[in-house]
Amino acid sequence: MATPFAPNYSPVTPSRSVHSTGDSNISNDLTIIGDVTSTGSVTLDGVIEGNIYCTSLIVTSNGRVNGGIIANQEVTVQGKVNGTIRGRRVMLQSSAKVEGDIFHQGIGIEMGTRYDGTLRWTEDERSFDEPSAPVKTQGEAVLDLNASNSDVFASSNDGGY
Repeated sequence: MATPFAPNYSPVTPSRSVHSTGDSNISNDLTIIGDVTSTGSVTLDGVIEGNIYCTSLIVTSNGRVNGGIIANQEVTVQGKVNGTIRGRRVMLQSSAKVEGDIFHQGIGIEMGTRYDGTLRWTEDERSFDEPSAPVKTQGEAVLDLNASNSDVFASSNDGGY
């Protein structure tokens, strides 16, 4: 008598981060819970519930980020972002819905974009580097006395420019 096929599955422990090199595509049937790091370009058609660090990012019309974005080069948003965006060049296309502050060195906003936040031009080149310490996310406090950039996603409450 044949025994039924019993695959040898090992449990998968959820990770708080995903790392990638090269160009990456995150499809619309994928949700990542945790931080994502890539040394290349990322096209997001799915959902990231966490922070993302990359060279450049395209959030397609189906894409959604609930967390901060740091891109060394450019960020193009067609979908939804709820969090701080840091990118040398940021383009918000007409289908974009963004809630959060944007730190940039060049910005483009198409007519029809829904944006709620503060635009801040920055000379600080380190603003676009991946932080070396934990970062604050909404509802979470991080205290790291040794890190110079631990508040990289915190928005400024200085009352103006």
